[in-house]
Amino acid sequence: MFKSAIKKISYLFMATGAMILLMGYTVAHADVINGETSLCGASFVIDSFYDNADDIITEDEDTFVSTLLSNDMSLPDNAAFAKVDAFLNIRKAATTDSDIIGYLPRNGVCYIISDPEYGFVRISSGEVEGYVATDYLYTGISARSKVEEIAPVKATVNTGAVNLRKAPSLESEIVTTLSKNESLNVDKNNQVVLGNDKSEWVTVIYKDQPAYILKKYVNVGRNLVYACTVEEVIGDIGIKNVTALRAAIITEAKKHLGLKYVWGGLSLSKGADCSGFCCAVFAKCGFDLLDIGRSSYTLAGSSYGRKVTYEEAKPGDLVFYKLKKGRVSHVAIYLGGGKIIHESSNSGCAVISDIDCMKVAMIKNFID
Repeated sequence: MFKSAIKKISYLFMATGAMILLMGYTVAHADVINGETSLCGASFVIDSFYDNADDIITEDEDTFVSTLLSNDMSLPDNAAFAKVDAFLNIRKAATTDSDIIGYLPRNGVCYIISDPEYGFVRISSGEVEGYVATDYLYTGISARSKVEEIAPVKATVNTGAVNLRKAPSLESEIVTTLSKNESLNVDKNNQVVLGNDKSEWVTVIYKDQPAYILKKYVNVGRNLVYACTVEEVIGDIGIKNVTALRAAIITEAKKHLGLKYVWGGLSLSKGADCSGFCCAVFAKCGFDLLDIGRSSYTLAGSSYGRKVTYEEAKPGDLVFYKLKKGRVSHVAIYLGGGKIIHESSNSGCAVISDIDCMKVAMIKNFID
């Protein structure tokens, strides 16, 4: 038994050491797919450990408990998170008039690679490397204190329906059934339990109580959001310095392609009309158009904003159209590159169209 215990400890230290190295590499260099979240998991190391565990676990021993040490799921000391409502501008140089080359989403993770300089710091996130304002980052202790809130360790189902059980056993009571891509927070001690039949179970929290799910049916890791390039948000349209607010508006608007057209509607879930769609998208990004006007006619006629030419128009500007008796009665959000997104009564939903699909009355910049 003493030799078995010594071997057990040795295997655990070997697994833990390998895991720290693997996690350090995976987190710092995780791939980014179109700005979506990506997992930095520990499955490979856990698999390797248990594949070699047969010779140190005897039939008469109690259930074996392994802990994914907190360090295994921690981020590097230079990790930071974006402290913004929507997007944080990433610039080519450490000045406010430098070109914007990318955006770091709210709570997005980045890695600081230089000392602060004139209120800016050089960061790397995903495929983007540039400068951001230090005032808009959680760094150091504040970043570490935020990690469990922003990106807790989760177990995400990677297959079809899987049972969540009260105890780590196939004979135990079923608490609920989870579907693919559903996830739960892993127990704060990050426990992986080896049952009597040597099956591996992850301890998760369900309705404030511990529960167990077979490890082979979940991916364990933190869901981290990384930076995206300007081109990923607005496309390659040759317009420089599209600010974070404009990028957020375009990103939010595109999320709702196909949203049902509802006359008088102002909802991004139940439906909206043309001006309601614009107001709801802007509001989601922290800009209240409703204080200026609710209809396309009042927005166009308001003293707020300024008229711009087609050549001056930037993504996020509003394009107004004359449809009835020469009066403004339609509005769309300009995407750039000669495209708009709008709620179309003809199509019955939110669509992307050419800017000249109707007679343009004016383009207005309400943002800057």
